[in-house]
Amino acid sequence: MSAASNPPYRKVRGGGYTWKGRGMLWLAPDYLLEVNSVLIIETYRRFFLQDIRAFVIQRTNVRRIWGWFFGVVGLIAGVITGSLVWMALANRAEDWSPALYIPAGFFGLVFLICLVLWILNLTAGPSCSCQVLTQTGWRALSAPRRLGPALRVQTEIVGMIHAVQGPPPSVTPPPVPAATS
Repeated sequence: MSAASNPPYRKVRGGGYTWKGRGMLWLAPDYLLEVNSVLIIETYRRFFLQDIRAFVIQRTNVRRIWGWFFGVVGLIAGVITGSLVWMALANRAEDWSPALYIPAGFFGLVFLICLVLWILNLTAGPSCSCQVLTQTGWRALSAPRRLGPALRVQTEIVGMIHAVQGPPPSVTPPPVPAATS
């Protein structure tokens, strides 16, 4: 096998998870490769750098939605845990009170998992979606899903696009014709 048939890929930082699975971007010398994987199934899309007209990042509300979800579920689980523990402690003399610690432990675990996921979601930064404009139209990328990594990816990819396509044309307004009297 020749070296020309095996292009050197370089993984681009900033993968993401979507309903389509885990997304990753790989850079070859002349194209961008998007890999989506779900368990043992992988799908590939290739975008040639010479065909990419734009790389756009758009902020989304996904972070806010997940934050509210984890916060509300965690709050409900925490209230239920506290109530069950309080009921068990208040009724220590009853035979059934130790049985309340089992559901309290379950809801306490749900509370801790939601708290950890809420903190991770909060510290990951704002969410976003990335699109690539080619000759065939707009194509949404599955990665990156957070704004910080997306800006780094955009800088890297736009630099490679300029290396392949040349610098973008300068946009100067046409000269204004002189007014005739």
